[in-house]
Amino acid sequence: MQVTAEAYVPYTPHKGAQRATKQMPLFQQTVRRSVLHAAHEALHAKFSRFSGWEMPLYYTSILKEHRAVRSVCGIFDVSHLGLLEVRGPSAGEFLQRMVTQDLGKLVVGQARYTPMCNEQGGILDEMILYRLEEERYRLVVNAANAERDLAWLTEHSSLGVEILDLRQRMGALAIQGPLSCGIVERVCGMALLNLRYYRCLLGHAAGCQALIARTGYTGEDGFEIMAPLQDLPAVWEASFEAGRPLGMLPVGLGARDTLRLEAGMPLYGGDLDETTTPFEAGLGRTVAFGKPDFIGRSALWRLSQEGARQLLVGFVMEEPGVPRHGYPLQFGGRKVGQVTSGTYSPTLARNIGLGYVVREASEPGTALTAVIHGRPTRATVVALPFYRHHGKH
Repeated sequence: MQVTAEAYVPYTPHKGAQRATKQMPLFQQTVRRSVLHAAHEALHAKFSRFSGWEMPLYYTSILKEHRAVRSVCGIFDVSHLGLLEVRGPSAGEFLQRMVTQDLGKLVVGQARYTPMCNEQGGILDEMILYRLEEERYRLVVNAANAERDLAWLTEHSSLGVEILDLRQRMGALAIQGPLSCGIVERVCGMALLNLRYYRCLLGHAAGCQALIARTGYTGEDGFEIMAPLQDLPAVWEASFEAGRPLGMLPVGLGARDTLRLEAGMPLYGGDLDETTTPFEAGLGRTVAFGKPDFIGRSALWRLSQEGARQLLVGFVMEEPGVPRHGYPLQFGGRKVGQVTSGTYSPTLARNIGLGYVVREASEPGTALTAVIHGRPTRATVVALPFYRHHGKH
C-alpha cells in the first residue's frame, strides 16, 4: 500500500459551513482560496467562509443565480471539494469494503453515489465514485471531510492499493442547467448528448486534459469538469465564452444550497453526519447487502430489520416563516424531531425544509409544526424531491 498525501487540511466536524470554520483552533484557521479567486473578484463576487475556504457566496443575487440554473445555465467553482484517487490491482475489492454501494457491476466510465460508514453504520461521508480505468477510481468527497476520509481509507488499505490526494493538483467546475450540454460540448469539442447521467469520460476541455462527468448537485441536467489546477482558469474562461451569450451566469454557494435543497439532496454536516445512518437519511437504496462484507454491514442489517426510529423528511411551510437548522419540529403537540436544512424555494415560491422526525410523523401529508423563533408554524410533510426537472439525459 502506498499513500500520496500532498497537503494537510485539518479536519473539523462540519455543522454548517461557517460554524465549521469558526470552531477550528486559531492556528488551523488558514483560509484557502481557489485558483480562480482573481476571476471571482473580477466578477464582483461576495465571498463567504466554507469549510476553511473563501468561496463565492453570490455574484449578483442568490435568487437570480438560482433561476439561471433552472432556466438557462450556471457555472460553479467547486474546486473546494476533496478529490482523491484509489488505484491498483486491489482497488475495486478495497472500495467494495469501504462503501455501502455495490461496485461489482460498475464499469469503466460509470459513477456511483455512495455513503461511507463506520462500524456502527453512521455516515462518515457521502461521495461520488467514478471508475476511470479498470484499476483506477476517482472519489469526490466533501470539503470538510477530505482529511478524515483520507486517513480512514489509509487506515483500512492493504497491499495492491495506492491512495492519492489530488487536492493540490486538480480542481473542478460544475456547469448546470437546461443548456449545459451544448455549452460543455463547445468547451470539450465533442458530442455529449448521449453521455448518460452518472457516466463520465476522459477527454479535453479548452484543450486541456480533463474528466467530464454528467453529474451535479442541483437537480438539473449538468456536467462536472475536473482538470489540473493550472488549466482550470482556461476551462473557466472557455466556458464563459461559450455560455455567456446564452445567458449563463456564475453561481455561488448560496444558490448551490437552495438548488440542492429543492432537489432533496442532503448536505453533510447539516442533514447527514456520523450519528445518522443511510436508512434514517432515506438512502437505504445505497446499501447493498448482497455484496461481500463491508464496514458497517452488521449494524445496518440490524437497523434494516428493526426499522429506523427517525427518518429524514421534506416539508413545506403552510404559514410565513423560514425553517432553519436546529428548529424544533412538533407533531400532535410534542417534539418529534428538528429541522436540518431550510430555505425559501424560488422555484416553488414557498419555504421548504428537511428534518428528522419519528417514524409515525414521516408520511407525506402529515401535519407538522415548526417552531420558528418560538412561534409554532404550520408545515406539511411532502414526498421528496421538492423539484424534479423534466429534461432527458
